[in-house]
Amino acid sequence: MKTKKLIFIAALFIVFMSVDSFGQRGKGANQGECMLPDLTEEQQTKVSALRTERIAASTQHRAEMDELRAQKRTLTLAEAPDMNKVNSIIDQMAAKRAVQMKSQAEHRQEVRKLLTPDQRVIFDSNARGRMGQREGYRSSEGRGQGRSNDDMRRGRRR
Repeated sequence: MKTKKLIFIAALFIVFMSVDSFGQRGKGANQGECMLPDLTEEQQTKVSALRTERIAASTQHRAEMDELRAQKRTLTLAEAPDMNKVNSIIDQMAAKRAVQMKSQAEHRQEVRKLLTPDQRVIFDSNARGRMGQREGYRSSEGRGQGRSNDDMRRGRRR
């Protein structure tokens, strides 16, 4: 009797774990703009090149922001934190975020220029994470405006 219960519980565990893994969205190479209908080869090539440039810049931005977050955390955990330094780091983070947002907006406009009017309508209506990317427009930062898996584990909000 106990063996049957144990086998049943183990089977349920396996089923639930496999269902959970199927629910995760993959990070395909053709997410974001490339999901637009009827892109020509030339459009796909240009959009891909823009996206690659954007990811490179976003990776650098993310690294800089991670460093600033670490510095801020270290300062705020001190026995007597220097609030001038903390505020300075917060100001740096805000400035970097503003630059990133401007760069993101510029990137979207560059992509829009490559599209036909019909494609633009779809692109504009599917902005910010409705193209199979719940975390947000992934090409903007690699992690986008949404929350990354690390952010979600840490309970961090942006």
